[in-house]
Amino acid sequence: MPKQKLDFCLFKKQTSAGKVWYVKFKDNFKNRYVSVKSTGIPVDGKREHRREAEDAAQKLYVSFTEKKLSTEVVNMPLFRFLLDFWTPTSDYVREKRAVEKKPLSATYIGGSHKNIEKFVMPFPDFKSITVGELTRAKVRAWKLWAAEKGLSGRKINIVLQAMRVPIRDAYRDEKIPSDPFLNIGEASHNKKEKGILTPAEVSSLIKKETKNPRWKLVVLLGCLCGLRRGEIRGLQWGDIGDGVINIKHNFIDGDGLKAPKCNSSRLVPYPISIKNLLSTVRSVSVNTTPESYIFEQIITEKKTEEGKVTDNIKTPGTPVTGTFFRYALDRELSEIGIPGEWPKWRKKKAPEGYVNEQKKRNLSLHSLRHTFITLGRIAGITDVEIQAMAGHRNERMMSYYTHAGQVLDFKTAREKLEKIIESAG
Repeated sequence: MPKQKLDFCLFKKQTSAGKVWYVKFKDNFKNRYVSVKSTGIPVDGKREHRREAEDAAQKLYVSFTEKKLSTEVVNMPLFRFLLDFWTPTSDYVREKRAVEKKPLSATYIGGSHKNIEKFVMPFPDFKSITVGELTRAKVRAWKLWAAEKGLSGRKINIVLQAMRVPIRDAYRDEKIPSDPFLNIGEASHNKKEKGILTPAEVSSLIKKETKNPRWKLVVLLGCLCGLRRGEIRGLQWGDIGDGVINIKHNFIDGDGLKAPKCNSSRLVPYPISIKNLLSTVRSVSVNTTPESYIFEQIITEKKTEEGKVTDNIKTPGTPVTGTFFRYALDRELSEIGIPGEWPKWRKKKAPEGYVNEQKKRNLSLHSLRHTFITLGRIAGITDVEIQAMAGHRNERMMSYYTHAGQVLDFKTAREKLEKIIESAG
């Protein structure tokens, strides 16, 4: 039988102000010490103020115990806690939206909820435990179980995150005495490098004729302006300025129109090739008011007597779906010699030796942002300018990148980008 630990114990700790009495408290679920606090009592004098330190420690212990007993989280069934956390009405989700102004997408919330149901609830060791009974050993056992069930390393890490965020949020709020995800590493997985287009391939995209100008515009907005998919979906005619695009919208399924990812509203210069395409798309669009989506959802394409393609609106006020982007990218790349998946509608089977080059090179819509950044660096655009145009930000450099757009020379950046494309052609 393991030795029982005292509810709390005192120890001395050297600080910048000298030695001070500290106290650590026991986690009754795990029979180990999990929380350390300073008593504020200095270690000096003949008796070292131990009696005073004990009195202070006793008061801190009462406070520590009351905090744990004042909440039901420790004794809540693990599944119920995790599933309740990943709902649109949970305190965490509401705080992200209302206080931090960083709302979580409905897709992320729903996906996390689904991952708990599908990949956490079936684990036998989790079926009847409470939040307070979750241990590092049980989390590690789940990782092994998930791997043996065939989950990829990437999927295991996604599900781990769906568990880790709620548990650590409760720990930070002192609703549970310890963090069982401490020192839990991620599962190993081979992350395939994202493919990019070469300058010559981008030049070919610009020069070639296209069956649908909107397909071509999607691809060029990605590789010449670095727009994300949601930003392209949310693009409105009123966002187009003289030589620049005002990126201030992001359309996400389930959430609708919102601010760009990471609050990365910005101005992005666009080259003459995109200017010409915008004019073509505008000329065949039904709705061109400032609030109208440039990529408004359509059901068919019709030709006018003059041979121009016009759009027949399917759902006015709604941008295109993800299927449109996948098809646009596949068709545009296929036409410059980068074939994708063999179309199912073709009666004949794929010819012998046919290769899906798009899959082989790991090309996707997001590859176009990688292409944009790579082309920009080749063209000699500074990293500061590229960061400002791409909207890439992090906590450490947030203030620096926020102001970079104030000194960005749009004309020079645009000329540099056009020069590298022209020379490749």
